[in-house]
Amino acid sequence: MGSAAGGVLPMPEKWSNARITINTLRIASGVIIIALLLYAASRMTRDCTVGLYVFDICSWVWVREQLGLPANKFLRAVFLEIAGITLTAGIYVTLRLVFPFWKTRKSTEMDRPQSES
Repeated sequence: MGSAAGGVLPMPEKWSNARITINTLRIASGVIIIALLLYAASRMTRDCTVGLYVFDICSWVWVREQLGLPANKFLRAVFLEIAGITLTAGIYVTLRLVFPFWKTRKSTEMDRPQSES
């Protein structure tokens, strides 16, 4: 077939087609979830002219109306901070679930210490 020097990486023999398909679907779903989270971040920070301030954020206007909160710049900043932390946590958790092999490194024979016996 090909060698590692020729540009084709060697495939572990223990990997089956089902495992490759599952990994491909997991990565594709992770990319879709991250794209949706970034789209939500984009929608969350859109300016809206219906609020009290000229540059009020539509998501903040909706939350404020639902909860009956006053039009306050501090509460708007707290809302955006919580939204940002939530979106960041969502992206982090998605990446950890999509790429679980980042958490541990499997040792090889060359990495193990040699015992002198």
